[in-house]
Amino acid sequence: MKQIIFNVGGALSSYIEFDDKKLLVDIGKSQDFNPISDFLNPLFIKRNNKKSTFSSNKFKLDQLVISHPHNDHISSINEFDEFFHADLLTCPNDNDGMPDGHKINWELFEESKNIDKLKEMLVGRTPPLRTTSDQNEFIYYIPPEECEDDKTLSNESYCNNISIVVFLIVNQHRVFFPADIQKEGMKYLLDNNFNLRNKLKGGVDVLVSPHHGLRSSFSTQMFGEMKNGKTNCLNVVSEKVNTSDNREVDTRYSKYEYCEGKNDIGGEENHYQVKTSRGHILIDYTPTNQPTFEIITDNDELIEKFNRI
Repeated sequence: MKQIIFNVGGALSSYIEFDDKKLLVDIGKSQDFNPISDFLNPLFIKRNNKKSTFSSNKFKLDQLVISHPHNDHISSINEFDEFFHADLLTCPNDNDGMPDGHKINWELFEESKNIDKLKEMLVGRTPPLRTTSDQNEFIYYIPPEECEDDKTLSNESYCNNISIVVFLIVNQHRVFFPADIQKEGMKYLLDNNFNLRNKLKGGVDVLVSPHHGLRSSFSTQMFGEMKNGKTNCLNVVSEKVNTSDNREVDTRYSKYEYCEGKNDIGGEENHYQVKTSRGHILIDYTPTNQPTFEIITDNDELIEKFNRI
């Protein structure tokens, strides 16, 4: 397995390949970097990757997971639709055939052209929400109706708390994406989902910190459910450099109490956390014991190194 967590400022996007699967989690972009046009499309052209049976003009991707339809997670959706077709599109939706309690309430989101494009892409997709690999990938979420009816969850943020969270387990390496679920949302999810608690008890190697590492979403309960009460290798914060109080990253992600820090990506003073504002995070899970990490700022170098793993 190999993974990139892209430097897209205060947005989120990550690309993973494992076995024969190609998985993209969220498609946020920044002013300086678009994960589709600056990385994925050039990579697939370089490899002469397989075209989709759905459209001979588009490359085939096994799965696109959109955790929730906030703009910072879907801002490169037009570029994605231009160049790619995902066999499986996993996203909160209201498609016919889904149980009513699991349907998203679009009225609680601000209207946007990106959401209109997402709705267009969801037409004809077969519910329910699924994964591309039942052996390696696991998704969890709070049913939107439960989130909407719970005053605490809806007041905290309905739109964030319906996030689909993703847990990957490949060759004993374990990666957790809690998306933008907030503190009370995480509590509700953990209290009501034994399977997710069980996954956490098995350990987490790499945590992509919930809601960009912001204080409002730091969950001591989440860490408390983890094996040894901390991540094994690294806490990654997908966040831009920002000094405003409401965008302040929780410093606990950078502490030994919440991460073993068995890596050297953060330098001598911080082995526990790295922000994507320093560059794209390339992770090679090939080594049997510990994944290796590298920060890369040059796009061409990123494609070349990812392709070599």
